[in-house]
Amino acid sequence: MKRAFVTGASGFIGSAVVRELLADGVEVRVLMRRGADHKSIEGLDVEVVDGHVQDMSALSRGLVGSDACFHIAGMNQLWLRGRADLKRIYDANDTGAGKVLRVAAEAGCESIVHCSSVVTLGRPAKGEDRHANETDLASETDLTVHYARSKFLGEQRAKKLADEGAPVVIVNPSAPMGPGDVKPTPTGRVVLDFLRGKMPGYMETGLNVIDVQDCARGHILAAQKGKPGERYILGHANLQILEIFQLLAELSGIPAPGFKVPKAVGLMTGFFSELKAKATGRPPNVPLAGVRMAMTPMWYDNNKALNELGLPTRPVIETLRRAAAWFVEHGYVEAPPNELGERGD
Repeated sequence: MKRAFVTGASGFIGSAVVRELLADGVEVRVLMRRGADHKSIEGLDVEVVDGHVQDMSALSRGLVGSDACFHIAGMNQLWLRGRADLKRIYDANDTGAGKVLRVAAEAGCESIVHCSSVVTLGRPAKGEDRHANETDLASETDLTVHYARSKFLGEQRAKKLADEGAPVVIVNPSAPMGPGDVKPTPTGRVVLDFLRGKMPGYMETGLNVIDVQDCARGHILAAQKGKPGERYILGHANLQILEIFQLLAELSGIPAPGFKVPKAVGLMTGFFSELKAKATGRPPNVPLAGVRMAMTPMWYDNNKALNELGLPTRPVIETLRRAAAWFVEHGYVEAPPNELGERGD
């Protein structure tokens, strides 16, 4: 791989992929909307192509001469204000994905990686004692959250292209954490809100956590070793949310929350949070869609990526330490009682 084209470089995963590519000596072009925040890639030696995923001219300019394409751009907004937001999320995650991947195939890219999400996966059949894996297929009607449904449709476009012979590999990241979470993402907010003392309670649910740098490396391994048309879960540790808080407490010296929030209370909080959002026009602190998605632990089996790609997975306590140290170093929160050390990226 000599030159790669990356969409979504202003995001958490996208910027991490760019850094990993540059570390490998790959020339990188990134697609960025005009006026977009470049903070995530500030100081990196990349060529910026102005445009967006619906801009065929910009896609063509970015992909000419590129032997790899990493399509990571997307819209992960859970609260949608109305029809305009609804159109934007499907334009980004569904039709936009199709356009990027098709132009990449037509440009002759030798490897194309489509970044989907674990939210597109189905659940194991009732009675099966295992975590979800790549064979568990959701149906569009199962997905009631527009973010999940739009990502599912985009993934279907990727699969169709692969079936037509394009070298498209699909990756399904779980919940990445670590340094560089500029915005920050919903998973980053778990760490940040804990450090800020804004976690008085917890819901009985769970996440599959992976270090963002390991997740980024998984994208590159998918380009190098992945089989076209196959999907690979880029995940690591399945943890109860309370376990995550207990690890953060051990690292930071800030006590873990001791109050378990009943699910009914979580749903009610999300409902009233969205009512307030409609009145103020500001995003809700607790999106109802997020509460619904969290009702069941989001746990996954990463054996396929481990065995076929060689996905790296560092200890989750190190991932949480790196994330917390980065937030402190960049002024998002004051230093906790315990010394966190260097973020180590």
